[in-house]
Amino acid sequence: MKTNLVIRNATEVTVPWLSEVLGRPVASFRIANGHGNWSQQLALEVELGDDTWCAVRLKICAGNTFGRSEVDYYTRDYLGLIDAPLVRCFDAQYDPAVGYHLLLEDLTATHHDRKEVPPTLAYGIAVAQALGRMHRHHWESCAVPDAQAMNRYFDEIRPGVVPMEHATGQILRARFDQHEQAFRARWANPHGMSLLHGDLNPTNILTPKDAELPVYFLDRQPFDWSLTYGLAVADLAYFLVIWWSPQTRRECEGKILRHWYEAVGRPDYSWQQAQADWRLSVEQCLNVPFEWCSKTDTLTKMRWLWEFQLASVQAALADQSRLQSAGSSR
Repeated sequence: MKTNLVIRNATEVTVPWLSEVLGRPVASFRIANGHGNWSQQLALEVELGDDTWCAVRLKICAGNTFGRSEVDYYTRDYLGLIDAPLVRCFDAQYDPAVGYHLLLEDLTATHHDRKEVPPTLAYGIAVAQALGRMHRHHWESCAVPDAQAMNRYFDEIRPGVVPMEHATGQILRARFDQHEQAFRARWANPHGMSLLHGDLNPTNILTPKDAELPVYFLDRQPFDWSLTYGLAVADLAYFLVIWWSPQTRRECEGKILRHWYEAVGRPDYSWQQAQADWRLSVEQCLNVPFEWCSKTDTLTKMRWLWEFQLASVQAALADQSRLQSAGSSR
């Protein structure tokens, strides 16, 4: 039986513990410190009893900032999903008084994240198909977010509207208010909803160094105000609209959305509804730069990022307006 204890630091990693969680005799190991924005990362080179080596990564998140979501991500939520786009997890433990740890296969030698790799249509399709399978696995499986959850979400974002107006000279309040009303109305309907990842930025996606697939999704770490269940296509919008250049996104968007829709494969969820949900989810992407602007320190320090994100979302919204205008004039 595995020890149900959260590893808190490198000194608690032992040969008996590694042997237990890896399910193979361990002769020795070496640890190298890594880093993470919200965690401590330890890279372990493990010598097994048969004189072979394996590489694993220990992620330690102290405190209860993210709850048990990431532990459930690897140990519960996608059990039964064949070829789930998740890195192999050997052990995951959570204690609300301590935090949690994950022991994951280390793919550094063969894979990279997408931070420095320009996106391509093939990569976008691979992500869309993997996301679609994950969304289908939890399709309409929970109740819609309640009023309290919605209020927490918008209460976190709303304070960023006025500071962004001051910083950019743009008038944004009316658009934000209209979006909030439309968002609350649509999210009261469970149709098209699923469990969300919530943060598919380029550093949270791994691909082989010499190929665009298979993809692996990392770091599902929602804040207490995050919406963890909702319109499934919102995950795809965040992945595509926030982080891709407008030109590349414009060239690939339609095909990527269609591949996601076909991977979901729900006959009762029409293509027309998926497109409508996509338009609302693109608008929702404005909440990302708004949230950066809701705090004095990130308004200034992260301006380089939120201005890029704001411009990317506004370009996508402008494209939507042009398409709607062209359609109505036919």
